[in-house]
Amino acid sequence: MEEELNSGKPKASEIIISLLIAVYFAFVFIWFLPESVFKSKVFSPMYTPWLYWGLNQSWSLFSPNIRQMNYYPSAIITFEDGSKALWEPPLMDKLTLVERFKREKFRKWSIDSLPWSRFKDYWPDFARYVGRKYYNPLNKPVSLSLNLRWIEIPSPSQKFFRQAELPPRTKFNTTFCYKYKPEDFK
Repeated sequence: MEEELNSGKPKASEIIISLLIAVYFAFVFIWFLPESVFKSKVFSPMYTPWLYWGLNQSWSLFSPNIRQMNYYPSAIITFEDGSKALWEPPLMDKLTLVERFKREKFRKWSIDSLPWSRFKDYWPDFARYVGRKYYNPLNKPVSLSLNLRWIEIPSPSQKFFRQAELPPRTKFNTTFCYKYKPEDFK
């Protein structure tokens, strides 16, 4: 036993764990680099698993690139009879403090990830989730359109606006359309 401890030779499992840790830190370092061709080539094959395991980080709050637009996703569900329903992520200003606490992560996901094309792998799953939520066997959902409403935020140097006074989101874009299949509701 003492010979094993004193041999100074690492076990295969220690080497593998050390390599995994080193690779993880290398990917984290690359993740924080500005967008570039190199970063895209490194992350493109493993982007979905990276997101799935929750390894992504965003420091946009502290970033010098402050958002220049006020945007909000929504989805329109169309039913067999032609009627429509509107799905929106939680609106924090309309929730109680306890509800805000419970729903903030979902709101953040729906604002920061849902409407953007780099997360398009998740759009069909989102559509099925919403379809099941609005499912009625007498009037089934037929299609869903994921939409983004936005408006450019005026520069503070031009005129200062309080949050409640910001201009309404008048620009509209349909990001994704989904036609439901019978197996989507099982």
